[in-house]
Amino acid sequence: MRPTSRKTGHYLERKAIAPSGKRSHSKDTAEANYRRENALRPARYLGYNHNTLAVYLMEREAYPLAESELRRAIWLNPYEPAFLANLAWCLHKLGRGDQARECLKQAIEQGPDSVPVRHIVEMMRASAEHADARCNDDTQT
Repeated sequence: MRPTSRKTGHYLERKAIAPSGKRSHSKDTAEANYRRENALRPARYLGYNHNTLAVYLMEREAYPLAESELRRAIWLNPYEPAFLANLAWCLHKLGRGDQARECLKQAIEQGPDSVPVRHIVEMMRASAEHADARCNDDTQT
């Protein structure tokens, strides 16, 4: 955190002195608000490191940790459908099928032509078919 003093105020909201010697409060406040909004706005290039870590964790079957990383990736970049698809797979593996289907639905809406989303859809479909076949084998015996 940067040090501030009473003379300068908060470092993001310092008052610039106009050429006339008067302080320009509204211009500086608007500029500070603009910078703050841009700093808090989600960006399309963020979150990939969290997604990569989450995929690694899912390969090691650490699904609760992977879920946390995926939710962080989605928070940083809500525009990437692959993050939602990976979260859907993670939730599916955790046994939370309703939430998984909702995440997958959102991922398909965001990126219907996305290869990672289609891959997760196929994996979840195959997993459901496998579970159904196993359930049918159990009822026949």
